[in-house]
Amino acid sequence: MVYLAIALVVVAALCALDLMLTLAVLRRLRDRPSAVPVLTEEGGISVGAVVEPFSTRCSEGVRLTERDLTDGAVVSFFTPGCQPCRDKLPRFVEKATALQGRRQVIAVVVSGSGEQQHEEEAREMTEQLASVARVVREESDGPCTTAFGVSAFPSQFAVSAPDGEPPTVAAVGDSVLTVVPAGRA
Repeated sequence: MVYLAIALVVVAALCALDLMLTLAVLRRLRDRPSAVPVLTEEGGISVGAVVEPFSTRCSEGVRLTERDLTDGAVVSFFTPGCQPCRDKLPRFVEKATALQGRRQVIAVVVSGSGEQQHEEEAREMTEQLASVARVVREESDGPCTTAFGVSAFPSQFAVSAPDGEPPTVAAVGDSVLTVVPAGRA
């Protein structure tokens, strides 16, 4: 009987110790800033998230990195075979034309299926977008797509990049082409 009482006390002490350690870990995790960007319903990183470093090339062969994203830049992602992308593309081109200079607009055409029909559509998208944007063609795990955490198409981001600061997302969704950067009103 004495052994049973001792075993019960030891088990109770172990349970109390486990509970205290679990609460301490939870408190540390809650106080620690998240290193993983929060994804939005739009299918990418959220407003305020820092754009991860990336390096790619535009269809013209010019190198593009996250440091090339100027304040007020718009980065949009389209993919062939996506009906919402086809529907939004003409309106996007129309609105992007109103922005001051194609340096402010980056369009990423994400392909990956390899089907001939999709390749033709990707080429057509690239041609339409080239008049208003610097166009990047990449696979679904490409550098831009990964940096913005894109998982749904079409996705659009407005970027805030004050002098010397890393670029952050200022807005997401269809409203990005109407966002006026600070100091440009």
